[in-house]
Amino acid sequence: MLILTFLFLLTFSSNLSFAENKKSVILYFFWGEGCPYCAKEKIFLTTLKKKYPRLEIKDYEVIHNQAPRELLMTMSRSYGINPTGVPVTFIGDKSFVGFNEEIASKIELILKSCLKKTCEDPLFYKKY
Repeated sequence: MLILTFLFLLTFSSNLSFAENKKSVILYFFWGEGCPYCAKEKIFLTTLKKKYPRLEIKDYEVIHNQAPRELLMTMSRSYGINPTGVPVTFIGDKSFVGFNEEIASKIELILKSCLKKTCEDPLFYKKY
């Protein structure tokens, strides 16, 4: 009986550990309609999502929508940034304003790191 209990606990804890390793990595993407850099980042994020299925992208159009704009400002204060344009991206404990190849590389590096360890949801991050 003791052996069966031990095997059950071992199986349960390894399944729990496996489930924790399958946790999503959340990325927030704030963009604006008509923004060419936003369009390029959208393509990049679509490709990234295919490559890393555990990536969860929360995207918000902020030029024509007030509520997402308020969310962007709240998150920006938490990260200690003052974005003057879009796109703005939050992943792990990092934020990015604008988009280019260098930023794309950094986003992917952070994503890989977050897939190996647990990164908190950027919505709850508080740098300041």
